[in-house]
Order: sequence, then structure tokens, then C-alpha cells
Amino acid sequence: MRGRLRKAAAHPSYERWALAFGPVRPRVAVYTGEGASHSWIWFCDLLERLRLFDIGLITDADILSGALRDFDVLLIGGGDTYAMAGSMGESGAREIEAFVRGGGQYHGSCAGAYLVLSEVDLEPFTPFSLIEGDMLNVMSEPPAPLCLEHKYLAPYGSDWVFHPVYGEVELSAGPAARGLDEFETNGPIAAPLFGGPVLSVDDESCVLADYAGATDRAAFLWPRYEAERLIKGKQAFAMRRLGEGTASASGPHLEHPLFPESNALLAGVLVKHWQNRSHSEGVSSALAATKTQVKGSDPKTCIREIKRQVSNARIVGFGLEKTPVTWKIGVKVWEPEKIRMFLDVAWDRLPYLEARAGSGLLPAAGLEELASGYAGVTGLAKTLRIEVEAGRDSQAEAQSLLTRLKELTASFLALYFELRLQ
Repeated sequence: MRGRLRKAAAHPSYERWALAFGPVRPRVAVYTGEGASHSWIWFCDLLERLRLFDIGLITDADILSGALRDFDVLLIGGGDTYAMAGSMGESGAREIEAFVRGGGQYHGSCAGAYLVLSEVDLEPFTPFSLIEGDMLNVMSEPPAPLCLEHKYLAPYGSDWVFHPVYGEVELSAGPAARGLDEFETNGPIAAPLFGGPVLSVDDESCVLADYAGATDRAAFLWPRYEAERLIKGKQAFAMRRLGEGTASASGPHLEHPLFPESNALLAGVLVKHWQNRSHSEGVSSALAATKTQVKGSDPKTCIREIKRQVSNARIVGFGLEKTPVTWKIGVKVWEPEKIRMFLDVAWDRLPYLEARAGSGLLPAAGLEELASGYAGVTGLAKTLRIEVEAGRDSQAEAQSLLTRLKELTASFLALYFELRLQ
């Protein structure tokens, strides 16, 4: 972990909220399926800082097969809302609603927030309706942007969802923030807005935070006065009680690892729900699980190979960041730096695996699969670089690489959190 990330991770609020969950910890599902971009990684960073290690990285197929029955919390981050909704369909929407009504907790950031607004009701969104509200950042003919044109618009029927501010915004307390002391301690809380909704929630008592404005760290796609006038005083974070559970949605990425105060705000909402539930099941049985080695390659050898391949792929990814190229997958625009963001997940956590290579807890077969997977990623990254440097269309190569990186990162984190849980 480097620089600003290390400083943010040392914020004292994480320890306070980690202890507030109590000895029995929730089982958390993080969505990594169709439509998920890279931001689900930030949820994993936050959960690790809160010492919540009982984590499942789940896909749309898992939700459709009833996997939510094994979890207490579902987190869905940014990405392509159309792909999320289309892949899960009405059956997935009903699974999520039943999960919440049965006592589960849902939180969606950015795309995960759009997904569950009741008034975002075109196909394929119609079945998803956990939060009674709408988005205000939609119009038929938005004005031309001043910058970041590729980040500005997403189609919504015959209209457009538009994003006049991109970057750091400030949040002020809403009526539902009573009992959460983050605003009293910090005043306005900074959080990053990367295309999430400006909310319009019917019941103001459900509003946890409003947009107070943007900071100098934001990019303004409209003239600053017009952009701030659109968002200031509008709703940014809302929560609704549904049956025995709760659902919340935020336009900004409260889970971003460089924003500990907004992390604390989200952690407070998770803790409040968890403390209000009855915990009769006891500590997760996974805590008592013991890994045994299977015959195959030595774990130390596998970890060295994983490290070598991740290093090689990071070098290729860093080179691609110097090229003016982006790729559009669905409605989501991807930049080359996202390649290294996935790779850094493993790079930053490999020392933990190295320190335990001789413990007998590391599964050799799982490590072999990861080593092979990262070798494949290195090859895909090199192929992508060749296409980009030759000036050819690299859309297919980028999609293959990013899809594989997402799958592989989920596999790596699944193994990593299993070890942390033990």
C-alpha cells in the first residue's frame, strides 16, 4: 500500500467501526458479475479495513441460484447498470427484494444506486425497486460538455443521463443522519462522484445526505456555477426500511479508499442495521475452518510465479496508461489505468500470502490456478499493447483482458479473505 492510501487506511474511524460490529460479524456479498466495473474492489478495501473478512464475491448467476440466502449484506458498486439489470432480470430482482425483506441489507453506489430506484423504470430496470425515488440528472438534450466528453452521457430511452460534475463533492447531513456522528465530527464530508445519480427521494425522512457542492478537485463538464446549482441541496444518499431489512443508495462512491470520512458514514449505516438485528447464529462456521494442503506445486513457488506475472502485467499496464486510448464496453468507458487497479489488488496483498507460505494453510491447487491465470493476463496485456501501439481497433482485446482481470481478481480475493477469516 502506497502514499495516500496508507495514510487514509490509518484513519482512526476504521478501528472504531470495526469494534462496533461486535464479536459476531455479518457475512457480506460483493457483486462482481455482469456490468460490474472495477469499483467493487473499493468495497473489499473498506471491508478489510473494518476487519470484515467473511466475504463472498458473487455474480449475477449466483444471485439467480439463491446464493443471497448465505449472506447478511449485499454491496453493488459502479459499472454498467443496463448489463446488471439485464443479466439478473426479474428473477434476480425478486431474489434481491426477498433478501432485503427477510432482514438483509442492500447498499448500491453509482450504478448500484440507479439499479434500485423505483422511478428508473424502463426495461430492463422495471423489476428493481428498493428505493422510492428518481434521478434528476436526466434530460432529452443536454448541453455540450466543457471536458471529459467520454464520461458525460449514458442513454436512457429517448433521453440521456448526464454528469455535469465529475470528482470530489461535499455532502451535508440529511434528516435520516440522526444518530450518525460523522457530520457532527467532520462537518461536510468529501466523497467522489463518478457518474452516480443526483437523487430525488419521495420521503425526505429517508435522506442520509445531500450534495453540499463540489470542490476544486472536481472536473466541471458544465460551467461551475451551473453544475453546482444543479446538485447543491439535492439528495445524494438515501435509505429505506423494507420488511425486516434496509436498502440504501448513494450517488457518490462512499466506499472509495481515499475518503475515510465517507467510508465511516457508510460503515455507520452498516453497523446500525447490524446492531438492530437478532444474532442467534453465532460466529460463522468458516472461522473454525482449517485448510489442508493438496499435493502439487510448492506454495512458495506458486506465489513467486504469481508475483512475477503480476509484475510483468503491471509494467505493460503502466505503458498503456501513456497512450490516449479508452474502450467502451456496454455503456461503461474504461481507461488503461483500470488494468493496474485490478493488478494492484494482488500486488499489495501478496506479502500476506508470502508470509504464510509455510503455514500449511495455503491451497496449492488454488495458487496454481492463480499463477496460470496471471500468466494468461500477462499474455493478454501484451497482445493489447501491440494492437494499441499499431493504431488498430483494440476493443475486443481490451474486453477480453478486463473480463479476465475481474474474474481473476475475484478469485485472488476469495482466497485472501478466506485466509484472513481463519
